[in-house]
Amino acid sequence: MVQISKKALFWGSLMGLALMGTSCKTSSKVKKDEVVEYIDYELEPVEVTANRLDFKRAVYNPSYTRRNDLLHTDLEVRFDWNKKHLLGKARLKIKPLFYPTDSLRLDAKGFDIQKVAILQGGQEKALSYKYEDQKNLFIQLDRSYSREESYQILVEYTAKPDELPIGGSAAITADKGLYFINADGKDPDKPQQIWTQGETESSSCWFPTIDRPNERTTQEIKITVQDRFQTLSNGLLISSIKNADGSRTDHWKMDQGHAPYLFMMAIGEFARSTEEWNGKLLEYYVEPKYAEHAQAIFPQTPEMLSFFSARLGYDYPWPKYSQVVVRDYVSGAMENTTGVIFGEYMQKTSRELIDNTTNEGVVAHEMMHHWFGDLVTCESWANLPLNESFANYGEYLWFEHRYGRDFADYNRMNEVRGYMNQAVLQDDAHPLIHYGYEDKEDMFDAHSYNKGGAILHMLRKYLGDDAFFEGLKQYLHKNEYSAAEADELRLAFEEVTGEDLNWFFNQWFYKAGHPKLKIKRSYSDSSKTLVLELEQTQDYTKSTVFILPMELAIYTPSAGDLPLIKQIRMDQQKQRFEFPLKEAPTWVAVDQERMLLAERTEEQTKEEWAAQYSLSPRFQDRYDALQKIKYDQGEEAMRKLFWTALEDPAWPIRAMACDYVKAQSEEETKNLIAKLSKMAEEDPHSQVRMAALQQLGRLGDASILPTVKKVIAKQDEAYSVIYGAFKAIQQIDQNLALELAKELEQEQNPTLLMGIAELYGQTGERKYLPFFSANWKKTENYGAISFFGQYQKLLVAIADDKLTLDKVKELQQIGGNKENDLWHRYAATNALYDLQKAYFEKAPYEEIQKALQAVIEKEENSNLKNLYQNWKVN
Repeated sequence: MVQISKKALFWGSLMGLALMGTSCKTSSKVKKDEVVEYIDYELEPVEVTANRLDFKRAVYNPSYTRRNDLLHTDLEVRFDWNKKHLLGKARLKIKPLFYPTDSLRLDAKGFDIQKVAILQGGQEKALSYKYEDQKNLFIQLDRSYSREESYQILVEYTAKPDELPIGGSAAITADKGLYFINADGKDPDKPQQIWTQGETESSSCWFPTIDRPNERTTQEIKITVQDRFQTLSNGLLISSIKNADGSRTDHWKMDQGHAPYLFMMAIGEFARSTEEWNGKLLEYYVEPKYAEHAQAIFPQTPEMLSFFSARLGYDYPWPKYSQVVVRDYVSGAMENTTGVIFGEYMQKTSRELIDNTTNEGVVAHEMMHHWFGDLVTCESWANLPLNESFANYGEYLWFEHRYGRDFADYNRMNEVRGYMNQAVLQDDAHPLIHYGYEDKEDMFDAHSYNKGGAILHMLRKYLGDDAFFEGLKQYLHKNEYSAAEADELRLAFEEVTGEDLNWFFNQWFYKAGHPKLKIKRSYSDSSKTLVLELEQTQDYTKSTVFILPMELAIYTPSAGDLPLIKQIRMDQQKQRFEFPLKEAPTWVAVDQERMLLAERTEEQTKEEWAAQYSLSPRFQDRYDALQKIKYDQGEEAMRKLFWTALEDPAWPIRAMACDYVKAQSEEETKNLIAKLSKMAEEDPHSQVRMAALQQLGRLGDASILPTVKKVIAKQDEAYSVIYGAFKAIQQIDQNLALELAKELEQEQNPTLLMGIAELYGQTGERKYLPFFSANWKKTENYGAISFFGQYQKLLVAIADDKLTLDKVKELQQIGGNKENDLWHRYAATNALYDLQKAYFEKAPYEEIQKALQAVIEKEENSNLKNLYQNWKVN
């Protein structure tokens, strides 16, 4: 699963155990009159710090205890769109796992149960059952069954997902399992759809099952819908039969076992396109207006299947690969076996997707899950990183393969930042394999995704590529079609390498935190010695002192860019390493592979930072060096470094260089304008072209207008570049920008609409208000927040109290309408909050405050409620 947002609240706690010592005696039962010698074993007294009344056992969330083995699930489903109900029949083939049993418990959330029976010889025999808490269906079987016997249960039921209590998490914003979109068809801006989301344990909201990750079952689903709808489910379409009442029944079948949370359905009026890979069907489902862009929306699918199959040493194991985009999805994407569901953020035109690797990364993530998550599934939610960390690292592997290591490392840098934001800024660190979670949904955080991916990268660099990928191959083959825990991953690597890897897994998988590494270097001219002092400054009582094997690359003037490589191993809190060296080093790369997941503090001069940029082949080193000296360009040598960076092979560094490059003299400025103008037209990456244009705008020289106009006139240019050109014009000629804005409004592109909003928000003119009311639905994600922010700024600038209160009602309606997605609800509510602050002690303040309070009180989504609770609504 891909998270829709990295913004979340996470928590965890560590609990200690108090041990109590006592003296003890041995004794035994004896026959009457038997002579027995008793021996007392007196132990030394043990000092204790607590008594048994103070004892607290650490929280431990175990794997689900399996009593019955679900072998096959056969479903028949149809729908009542008006009531948002699913009308279902489930036939479940089951056998006891080991111990004989005469009872069965099924997960069934919020059902009306019409019938429970056992099927024998084609006949139904009614069974006694209890349905408790609208969650647990307890069935009394007709007799006791042994592990050699299977039995088939029939359940007829009505699922009512919209009547369930609202739940969810930051990653999965609702948990009702089955979703009706625009069920009554009254919203002209939305298609009618039905889709499912099973992770973590929400499949049981639409069919009875044993809804646990360590359960596996084959399946078939017969879906009856109106004939105008397409259907998609796991496995292959066996038949499609038109019924006398105008409906159609599609029969989907999956012959390979997988976890119930991976069951899926998607129903709607989709445009379907296909291609073939290695004799297997590939399907792409999008809304009809995006039909011609389907392969751009799901980029490189056949190539990825070939790449992952070869890289993992395990051919793609499933019968087909289908991908579908749906509306109002409650997660980023979900790796349902052979039927991946994506949110509508993926659905863009080919032009909008120029240089957009977001879609590519999400497709890679969900595809990697078909090995790590679907083929081998985490045994418990505490072991979720066995699914998500690998999917996260799948993105790295694909980007490295397609775009090179620099770009893969750029993405890894951003992933590590996401983890650090949670662990450091939010002060929320817990073990990667986290048996002490408070709620299973808490596992979908920056540890399971970001940190886990970074840890796998470290393990790869430590073992070497051959051993690492052979270990993955061993793990997949040994655990295929089953559930696994982290120790099984460790054992696979140990079997391949012959090395005990407990030290690595103990500190990275089972301990919280990460190293805070302080680095200090010095060179003694008298002794000709390089001294390296390393210190781990993290609180090791809450984490550990990490064992850190790493490479040093020592660069010297005489050797130029050919470093001396040294292997070191840090295993103490503070260590000193000395190396004989004939001359003072130009620069020393500590962890020259930049593989360690650590906070680094280094003492370096600006000359050493400059040398780091010039000498290191690693993206992270070059990026960090420029960040350190970006405000220190007074000397010509430092400015030249940024001019050099404009030619860096990594586009993110070229883009950053565009943002910070400086010129001091008139001649330098002229040359810089010429350089940036050329980059704005010719750089191979659109993000660099955009950055060059924005810097040209900041330089404020009207001579750039012909270049900027030329860029805007390109009909096939990326919208991000048009945005950069538009921003440049705003800096130089606002009247020209306002004229151009009217033309750009017609593009209806979210990026351009955001740029136009930024311009209109500055004007203070009420004639631009209709633009905001007409276009807010077309914005997305963070752009929606910026868009509504400009809307409220314009209202404040206009300073018409009556007008403001009219628009407050509009914002209240948007923020309080649960049919709107979370981004737009939050964006509108945030605009109300900013308006409240802007009107403090002014006439409309109380009315704005009441509207804001009404939205907050009405909100039911736990994530938004958590965000709102930190606001001061006085």
